[in-house]
Amino acid sequence: MTGSQTEANIRKTLLISTDHELIGMAKGAFDASGEIRIAVLQKPVSEVATEIRESHYDALVIDLDATSVTDFEQLQKIKRMAGTSTAIIVISENFSPSAARILIQLKVTDFLVKPMATSDFVRSINNALKLSSQNAQVEPQFLAFMPASGGVGNTVLALEAAAILNRYGKQVGRSTCVVDLNFQHGSCAEYLDLEPRFDINEIENAPERLDRQLLDVMLARHASGLSLIAAPNKPSDMRSFKPALVVRLLDLVSAYFDYVVIDMPRIWFPWTETVLMGSNRTFIIADMTVPSIRHARRTIAAIEEKGGNQIKPQVIVNRMDTRKNVAGLNATDVTAALDGHLVGTIPNNYMLVRDAVDRGVQLSEIDPANNVTASLSAIIGQNDENAEAEEDGKSSILAFGRKLFRRKAA
Repeated sequence: MTGSQTEANIRKTLLISTDHELIGMAKGAFDASGEIRIAVLQKPVSEVATEIRESHYDALVIDLDATSVTDFEQLQKIKRMAGTSTAIIVISENFSPSAARILIQLKVTDFLVKPMATSDFVRSINNALKLSSQNAQVEPQFLAFMPASGGVGNTVLALEAAAILNRYGKQVGRSTCVVDLNFQHGSCAEYLDLEPRFDINEIENAPERLDRQLLDVMLARHASGLSLIAAPNKPSDMRSFKPALVVRLLDLVSAYFDYVVIDMPRIWFPWTETVLMGSNRTFIIADMTVPSIRHARRTIAAIEEKGGNQIKPQVIVNRMDTRKNVAGLNATDVTAALDGHLVGTIPNNYMLVRDAVDRGVQLSEIDPANNVTASLSAIIGQNDENAEAEEDGKSSILAFGRKLFRRKAA
């Protein structure tokens, strides 16, 4: 591909704003070498004149005062100058029902309310430019895996779930990322034989610094195409990181990945509830022992106490022995003890899992038809009609800033 051809494929977007915070966010939202380029016209919309007509842009992002008649009149003029082929996205912090009606009448492509999440901004532009007409409206799906007790195989199942989604996603043009939120003792990088590159210290006190370019630097990439965000282990550094750091990280990840699998720590942090509430599905991983099943029940109770009916935890029992007359717990006991929360079980295939972990490869690379992957695929593929109806109103982890925090403040 020649340089001119590459340049011809660039989609150009112009942001018209005097809001320095919005401008900074917009500049960091897209990689300068990517398919979308953001230019900035730092003027009030009322002062914009022929600049629109002189330069062709695929999309215009216009920051205006929704209470100003003058701004709406200028928006109408800009829309005429830009032509019907240019997408128009309007941003304002003071929307009203009457302003929304005017924008609908003007047939703008989209409108956003400040303050907004980076992912909402990115997704709005992607949808407006129709970079992927088939998947333009696909919301990111978050799967959280949380261990009921130690040593239950939480990381193995989280990574295998991500591998399953990654293989499927590659066929339909969707991407998958694993986020290891166990900052002190996470093992995702070791299990995939990758270098953990997420430098928490660099952004801990200024989460807003994390943008697309810095995220790319901190991503580790597996040969399968799976992306990973994991921090180097610091077992002696038992700090509770601010929720803003986790919110910003997952906010940004949701803008660029379709499937996000979260490996949660067993310890409950100040941000744990928020992450679980923002996830589409929450899996508690237990194994077939009495203490682990008891811990799973306690974890369910804690989640339901914190999140009410907004979080519906599902239990996966790993290393399940389905033989009849097994000494100790049997399958019937496990099902009864979990009282409707059991979503599936994983057979005990210790040799396969140990071999994969030691070699730093995915289970299917050793045995494509293995029973662990088959069982987990069936669990992930389950569709609960009630859950689907609820998910229509829960877009992604970006419910963080706009919905979850506002709900708590109400």
